[in-house]
Amino acid sequence: MVAEPTPAEVLVLRRALEGSVLPRHQAGGSPQRLLTSLLGEHWLDADAALPLGVLIDLVAEFGISETSARATANRLVKRGVLEAGKVGRHAYYRLSETGRQDIRHKTGTVLDFGPSARPWDGRWTLAAFSVPEDQRRLRHQLRSYLRWLGFAPLFDGLWISPHAGLDALREVFQAVGVDNLSAFRVVETAVGCAPLTAWDLTEIQSAYQAFLTDHQKLPDMLKAGEVTPAAALVQRTHLLETWRIFPGLDPELPAELLPDDWPRPAAHALFSELYDGLGELATLRFRQIVAKHEPDLANHVDHHTVATWA
Repeated sequence: MVAEPTPAEVLVLRRALEGSVLPRHQAGGSPQRLLTSLLGEHWLDADAALPLGVLIDLVAEFGISETSARATANRLVKRGVLEAGKVGRHAYYRLSETGRQDIRHKTGTVLDFGPSARPWDGRWTLAAFSVPEDQRRLRHQLRSYLRWLGFAPLFDGLWISPHAGLDALREVFQAVGVDNLSAFRVVETAVGCAPLTAWDLTEIQSAYQAFLTDHQKLPDMLKAGEVTPAAALVQRTHLLETWRIFPGLDPELPAELLPDDWPRPAAHALFSELYDGLGELATLRFRQIVAKHEPDLANHVDHHTVATWA
């Protein structure tokens, strides 16, 4: 029985067929990423177009200027993430179908990460390949795809993952036209490095601990009613952007190989509590901004939970 592809596998294969590079998982980023995240969280299932003024006011909540907001919208149109139109002299924007798919796959990859320890059969997936020096762009593409699939390099041309399937790996390499791939599943590697040395466990653990420390006060503030709708929109968006780093740092390394006090479960529990708990307030703020420009569109604003993304 062939396993259903994961959100990460679907996203990587589509990008491989397009020939585009996937970015490293990282928090923060450009105004383009911020606006895409906001629309993906609260406007993903709405087909109506939003006036430019809404987009300007949304990113202004994060300290981004009107000039930058206009440039951001135009760049997202050029990238095919947004579609632009006009009603009279007023500009309107909506997510393109390509933009929606990309958001669904990327956010699905992030929210699918970490709820519980994934079962592990004790085997590692090894991928050995070679790309000529004069094809550096292709090499960069392949490395970005491998990282999104949960691989890390033991050596330059030998990558390893605890969970990745061979079928998805072969499809990605075929899509980019690289034939010299050797991929196999092994219980023990035949190289001098232990598999876990491909990842910096200290860095991963520190990132989880920092996430817990940075957000530990927010649940009590939320329960006490001390979080305003405007603050909730900003906090929830930053929360998701911060959580995005973890699938790239930790490909859900097998629990049996990690310390008993490994902080991933606690970090995910806190993330889920806050992502769901801030949802209604963040949606209220988004609705307030839309209603200021187009009251009839305000009821289209919604939000997701961890469960509805699953």
